[in-house]
Amino acid sequence: MSISIIAILIYMIIIAGIPAMIGFYVYRDAVQRGMNGGLWTLIVVLTPGFIGFIIYLLVRGSYSDLKCPNCLTQVNDQYGVCPKCGTRLKASCPNCNFPAEPDWKVCPRCASPLPENDGAAYPIRTKDNALGKILLAVVVIPLILLMLLVIFNLAIFRSTSAMNIAYLSIEDYKGRPEVTEWIKACNEDPSKTYALRYQSEYNEKKATHYLIYRPSAGKNTSVGADYKSGLFGANIEARFYEGADLEGEENHLTCISNYSDKFAGLKVFLKDKKIDCEITEVDYNPALFEIISE
Repeated sequence: MSISIIAILIYMIIIAGIPAMIGFYVYRDAVQRGMNGGLWTLIVVLTPGFIGFIIYLLVRGSYSDLKCPNCLTQVNDQYGVCPKCGTRLKASCPNCNFPAEPDWKVCPRCASPLPENDGAAYPIRTKDNALGKILLAVVVIPLILLMLLVIFNLAIFRSTSAMNIAYLSIEDYKGRPEVTEWIKACNEDPSKTYALRYQSEYNEKKATHYLIYRPSAGKNTSVGADYKSGLFGANIEARFYEGADLEGEENHLTCISNYSDKFAGLKVFLKDKKIDCEITEVDYNPALFEIISE
């Protein structure tokens, strides 16, 4: 599996993870508030652009998240007592029984002083720490993905390359016994594609040389090459084309030299289909030319 495919899978997992995280939170919060957790989860997850999540946050305010401190039954701020266990949930004025809030000192109806210890067990509210984390993730994760995309594009546009390609015959390598011996070994299995690779550095730049040999290539074969650079490295894409309307040399060798700020890997294609290539590292330049940068 190539690095680019892995990067795409990671991106898809992250994108899918945000709705899943929001859906889990909404289901749990909706159930605690007595709402239809399954229905709201579907609305939030399936509605694009976080619109469903925004609607849920607006609607949920109408549903209480308070609970009785004694039996944990769901109650609201209008309840004076818990309907299930009878626990008193609000204080009241000892003079007129008007409901009083915990921080009141005087009854607003009769102006009587309110006792500090009223004996009421006030409803409890579950702390919602998850919402802040989710909102942070919704903002931060897209920003991180955007930054990675910018870095990826900068890595592509900043990479400069000079590349040369030559079509040679076996006769051109008569004076290079190390190459002719390699060609003979390749001919033992003509169904494969082979390449010699030599890498060197010059003036802080990196040169990559490939000598590609396809024993099965016939006269009607043409070869093209492109240099592709990205965040995860650079590659030379050598593309072989075969057809009766093409002209070439039988069993020709393809020599590619690339000079850039990255060493280049090699991908070989037969038209649009990627094919395996057996690459051999060598300590000599198999090309019959050298790219020199001024």
